Formats: sequence, structure tokens, C-alpha cells
Amino acid sequence: MKHCLICLQELELFQGLERVQFANLCQCTNRKRISKGHHLFHQGETASTMYLIKSGKLKLVQNAEDGHETILDVCGPGEILGELSLYQEQNEHSSAIAMEEVCICCFSKIQFESLIKQDPSFALRIIGYLGQKRYENILKSGKEAGQTVKERLLRLFYRLAEQYGQKTPTSTLIDLKITQQELADMIGSSRVMVIQALNELKAANIIDREKRYYFLKNDPCLSAHTFE
Repeated sequence: MKHCLICLQELELFQGLERVQFANLCQCTNRKRISKGHHLFHQGETASTMYLIKSGKLKLVQNAEDGHETILDVCGPGEILGELSLYQEQNEHSSAIAMEEVCICCFSKIQFESLIKQDPSFALRIIGYLGQKRYENILKSGKEAGQTVKERLLRLFYRLAEQYGQKTPTSTLIDLKITQQELADMIGSSRVMVIQALNELKAANIIDREKRYYFLKNDPCLSAHTFE
């Protein structure tokens, strides 16, 4: 019971709820482990559950009708998936695949509806939360429009470094094993173009790579704000 309470309290959606409400939710909250390469959910499945990632990383992959795959995002500890399923019927628009062993806490739509009945004000909190996420996604899409492959790739590295970075004396290690094709899929480009951009960034001493890990070099003249 104690661990589950801590799990739910990590969700931004539930901040400010009374302890008794956490206890009621905790009774039906499930926990599962996903092995590397396995799916948490598949594209097209009916979405009815919200997930909190406790440990490990998942990639969200979208398949087009022509078979092309796009990696929409990489999600790690503390991030939430499937929150839109809590207030509307829909199918998953992507598949979630474990990049390593992942520990997940699950919260169902039925529990959400029960909470709304107990505390109607909670619906306003949900609306505000989802509205903020949508606004952030719109801003992200707008910033990336018209950027070169190198600019989009560098922005991606800064985002990954913020999420999964480990500081070293001269750089930030991005603690995420990711292939060149996955980088291309994440920024909507080709592997050939990404390789060219990577070579340019390496030549400029902005990034480096060792054993499938990327390093973002420390440079006072560069920052994520440069690309906002």
C-alpha cells in the first residue's frame, strides 16, 4: 500500500488530493514489468488506461499505411502515457515499445470516473492539465517548422540531455542507447541526412559518441535557448 501511494502522488494529475482519496485509488492500481522489445500497448488498440513510468524507457512508434515508422517520442521515469483515454473514447495513435526493462503503474478509466463522482472539482484539474500539454505540443511543433535537419537534431539532443543527461566534466552523457535510424525517425528525416548532420555536429565539436551513447559537449556559446 505504501509504495502505491507514493506512485500516485508522483502524478501531476493527483497532486493536492486527500490521502483517503489516494488510498481508494490505490486499491485498484496495478503494477507491471515490460521486457525489452515488448509492447506496453499497440497502435489501434482501444485506450482505456493511463500509465506512469516508474523505471526504464519506452519509445512511442507510429506506423503509416505505407509501412513507414516514425518515433514520436522517448519516455522515461516520471512520465505519463495514455492520459487522454481518461476522458474520451479513442484508439492508441502509436505503439509503446520497451527500450529496456520497464516498470509501469497503471490507472484505469473506471477509477478516474469514480474519482470525478467523489470530487467534481477534479475534472477542472484534468482539463487544465490536458490543456497545458496540448499547448506545449503546439509550441513544439511551431518551433520545429522550417528548421534544417541539423537544427532539429540538435534540438532533439538538448531535449534528450535534459531528460536523460548525466553531467561529466566536459559534456553531458545522454543515457539512452539510440540508433541513427531512430534519430531520423524522431525528427522526421532520412538516415542519410541524419548521418550528415551528425558528422557536421561532431566536426564542430558539439557532440561526440562512444559505444552507442551520445555526448553533448559543454559550450558556453551554445544552449537550448539558442534554438527556441
